[in-house]
Amino acid sequence: MEIDAFPKAKEYQDFLEFVFPGSSPSKAPRALLSLKKAGDMKYDPRGETAARLSFFRRLGIEPGRIVGIELKHSRNVAFIDTREDLRNLLRTRPEGFDGIITTNPSLIPGVTVADCMPIYLFCKTTGAFGVLHSGWKGTGILKTAAQGMMERYHCRPNDISVVFGPAIGVCCYAVDPERAALFRHEFGPSSVREETKEGETHYYIDLLAANMGLAQSLGITHYVAVQTCTSCDDRFSSFRRDGPQLFTRMLALVLSPFPY
Repeated sequence: MEIDAFPKAKEYQDFLEFVFPGSSPSKAPRALLSLKKAGDMKYDPRGETAARLSFFRRLGIEPGRIVGIELKHSRNVAFIDTREDLRNLLRTRPEGFDGIITTNPSLIPGVTVADCMPIYLFCKTTGAFGVLHSGWKGTGILKTAAQGMMERYHCRPNDISVVFGPAIGVCCYAVDPERAALFRHEFGPSSVREETKEGETHYYIDLLAANMGLAQSLGITHYVAVQTCTSCDDRFSSFRRDGPQLFTRMLALVLSPFPY
């Protein structure tokens, strides 16, 4: 396990690239996250926006390879082999999805984030890969994804690599006592911080601690965490910092290194 500000990460003009732990970089997918300066990466099911198309051109990505979803703040993961699989799932599962896992190297799963945590996964023995959107409501989606990879693709826990991408830190994620109690009950005492200021107790959620605890409970040993706060660091988009009218979204993508 590794925790670092930017573990084995490369920063380019308008995106970051992370390296999956325990895997050869030449054989592992590329885990990318657009920065705020890349523009608003909002997903539109009717078609790609100008900002997204411009970003894809800079990366040399064919837009037709992208598979995206409208986020629902759920713990549901779509396991797909084709784009048609995703369309079928969306028709039959109106509750939607917040993660995509595939073994098809022609597909590029993507989710948007703006304080919620992007979680990238890769199984080095089966080639399964994907990305998740995990906020406070969706924390636990890692368990859905990892267990699904074990059941569907027969991945072993020690073959799964995880990158916990940038998210709002415990320093800034203030919540009410009721939400803090629910989160602590499910994810343990380390997932919530309490601070007393002027005689009043304040509660803060720790998304990273909760997700690292989940990884450990699943037997996943190869994971790295990007320990930075999207609300504090203005390179990143932040709903909490910028507000509902001004915030933009970042795009988390995972690209297979294998030909298609």
